[in-house]
Amino acid sequence: MTQQSISEKHKQLTELNLDIESVKAQVEAVLSSELYWFPVRHHSPNVALNLRKVMVKRKPRVVFIEGPSQANDLIPFIIDTKTKPPVAIYSSFRDDGNMLGLAGIASAAEDLPPVFPVWYPMLQYSPEYVAIKVAHEIGAKVVFIDLPHYARIKSAKPVEVLTSEKPVSLDSHPIDESRVSDEIVASIDEIEPHPDALIDEGSDEQIDERIKRELEEGSEHLIVESRFYQELAKTAGYRTYEEAWDSLFEMRSFDDPEVFRKEFSAFCAASRATTLPVRMILDSTIDRERHMLRSIDRGLAEMNLKASDAMVVCGGFHLFMDREDKNDPPTPPGGTVYNTIVPYSFFQVSELSGYAAGTRAPQFYQRVWDLQNEQRFDEVYVEHIVAVLTEARKKGNVYSSADAIAVAQHTEMLSRLRGRTIPVLDDLHDALVTCCCKGDPLEEGGPLFTAIDAADIGHKIGKVTKELGQLPVVADFYSNMESLDLGEVLGKEKRLNVEVDKRESLGEQRSVFFHRLRFLKVPVCALTEAPSGDFTSGKLFREKWQLKWSPSVDSALIELNIYGDSIERAALAALRKCLKDDQDSAGKIAQHLLRSVDMDLPDMVRMTEDSLSDAIDNDVRFISLVQALTTMLVLDKYLIYRNLRRGMLDDLIVRCFDRACFAILDVVAAPEEQQDQVVSMLVALAEVTQQGDKQNLDRNLFAQHVRDAADASPVPFLKGAFLGILSELRELEPTELADFVRGLAKSSVEVMVTAGDFLDGVMAVSRTSLMLGADSLIKAIDELLRAAEWEPFLVMLPKMRAAFERMHITHRDSLASRVAEIYGLKAASSLTELNISTAAAVTVARLDKRVAEIMKDWEL
Repeated sequence: MTQQSISEKHKQLTELNLDIESVKAQVEAVLSSELYWFPVRHHSPNVALNLRKVMVKRKPRVVFIEGPSQANDLIPFIIDTKTKPPVAIYSSFRDDGNMLGLAGIASAAEDLPPVFPVWYPMLQYSPEYVAIKVAHEIGAKVVFIDLPHYARIKSAKPVEVLTSEKPVSLDSHPIDESRVSDEIVASIDEIEPHPDALIDEGSDEQIDERIKRELEEGSEHLIVESRFYQELAKTAGYRTYEEAWDSLFEMRSFDDPEVFRKEFSAFCAASRATTLPVRMILDSTIDRERHMLRSIDRGLAEMNLKASDAMVVCGGFHLFMDREDKNDPPTPPGGTVYNTIVPYSFFQVSELSGYAAGTRAPQFYQRVWDLQNEQRFDEVYVEHIVAVLTEARKKGNVYSSADAIAVAQHTEMLSRLRGRTIPVLDDLHDALVTCCCKGDPLEEGGPLFTAIDAADIGHKIGKVTKELGQLPVVADFYSNMESLDLGEVLGKEKRLNVEVDKRESLGEQRSVFFHRLRFLKVPVCALTEAPSGDFTSGKLFREKWQLKWSPSVDSALIELNIYGDSIERAALAALRKCLKDDQDSAGKIAQHLLRSVDMDLPDMVRMTEDSLSDAIDNDVRFISLVQALTTMLVLDKYLIYRNLRRGMLDDLIVRCFDRACFAILDVVAAPEEQQDQVVSMLVALAEVTQQGDKQNLDRNLFAQHVRDAADASPVPFLKGAFLGILSELRELEPTELADFVRGLAKSSVEVMVTAGDFLDGVMAVSRTSLMLGADSLIKAIDELLRAAEWEPFLVMLPKMRAAFERMHITHRDSLASRVAEIYGLKAASSLTELNISTAAAVTVARLDKRVAEIMKDWEL
């Protein structure tokens, strides 16, 4: 580095208002204190390596670790030899008494307690995991000291806020006014709103995601936001924090762990010195640090140990917490807390999965850890290049040894060019793209980027010792998976396609189990092909499912504990709740009836039938009633074929059909956004009457109400649909449809221009009858177009075009042939001949060009 660049960097640090001597003093005070503090970054192999060296040398009697204090009882199971990372401490809090006021905001309903889960992943090279393992080896006690996550969740109740006039309390934690500068107070308005301040805005999923993100982030985002880091990144040319971290700390060899400790501590001290204190209040950093300090003091007192007997392992940002802060941390709210350890995967801990505190390349850093321990650190990037190209070859891409050599050489060149002694992952990625991407990376780089992601992330999945035990509902899930011969899915993040035939015993059992899991939203199976109503092909009983296990399966199962101790009981309880919530909707209750049969819950079938009977009598919504009817008819076919009890289903079908017919008049003026669904349900009801499977369904009742609706509807599109249905039922002659169109041709312009909407409605429902009466309809449309002036024609044209687009291509071709014949062409082959004068042909060409210009900007 030149003297000029050194001077420039010193100038930039001065402009930051960073008191370098003060930072040095803070670092020296912390590093020389009687209590030994070691700064860490989550999932860093180099931090873990240096931490292990220090612990083996110092042999502390107790190690305080930044981990969830509510999970201290799980430490013996983490160090169990049968527990193999990646694993995660899973902790969930259920607010049974709605202490936070978030029921109905962070949960689906006000009577459903919100649940707040959080995961603390541990990889083989995570410093916290290494600290726990080494502590066990040297006989030291381990204590987690972090604030429980549920004490950090902000209540939905209004809280006092900071103003630029005077700093006041925020979330019941006072701010020492003497320690808040005018500059900080004045800059509060510049801070982006804290996610929890928006707790009453957005969907349940958005709120859950905000809370999840805030609980996962830790303190690293404060370093990234700090003015010190921002200026450092700009000066050094770091494109991301990951690149900065790898350059400064990860991909460096430190002969003395104390050198690493001092450098990282100084980096964190400078970052904290240029971070607004109010940011640390808003994201609960101060609350967490208060809890850490109290936990350390209490732990030393309870164990009757001196500070020199202990060691603290925590994020580097926390090394410089205010040790004079006498305020108490927040008290966790009362509720149900459940803690366990679950298997995790490299993908789940990667940034690609959306994990806020994830690592970008778990498998790459696993390789760093392994080769460091084998004293082959300088071979990391070469081995990873080979891994990437191997993944690419698996997908059919051809790369030679020469490509690998070129990438290695280019990686070294980029590293030296960027002032690094050891290449980092960014150098390797850039070299791969430069040497292996044959063309524009945005267009040709897809396969290569897929291979890079595969090699970076890996597929490793952890295991948890069986000594820990499982909740009954979790144990029931795994027991069912084994008994149904589905064990190959477990512990693998690969998709498995399963086809079941419900006429076979194993197929029926699998189907029931899959439907229960799907209903309970356990993310392990997806129905890719549902049964059809075809008896002859047997598809009524065939289903296709796709199965894939992931660590989120266990967390979903744990949350089911509120509903019961088995999958079946959880499904029963959840379905009862759905019946209560949807009691006024015949369509939804009918779906629940089908689910109760799919899930083989006989008691619920009877209960659902009773609920459906009440819903049919009280529901007046046409769409809901037709949905109920079509669902019951599907169920009826299944029950008939299996010779199962049909109970009151026949009576429910008849009553629902009648109620749906009476409700048709209620949708004659449906708003535009509902019209397509109304027409879809109208077609479904018409098909029911035409199929004739149910002789006791009154076809005349349906036809009469459709006719009444056609007379009453003020909406041209719906009027066309109603008349089209009558034509399909042979209750209306095609010529009558044509007469209606002729009537529009003779009407005022305001009425005439609705012809496009009318025809769109007709063709949305009518097929066979339309073709039978094609001649009369064509002539009526011809009269309409001849009667229309240019402007009305332009208004009608888009809808008329949309109407004909609804027709199947064969029907359109047939209609086109009829048009040609009516206009004097004897056969389809004659369409290529236009027997008109040259002048007329020129005029037609001009008209065609003009129409094309006009329609160019139309949104059809």
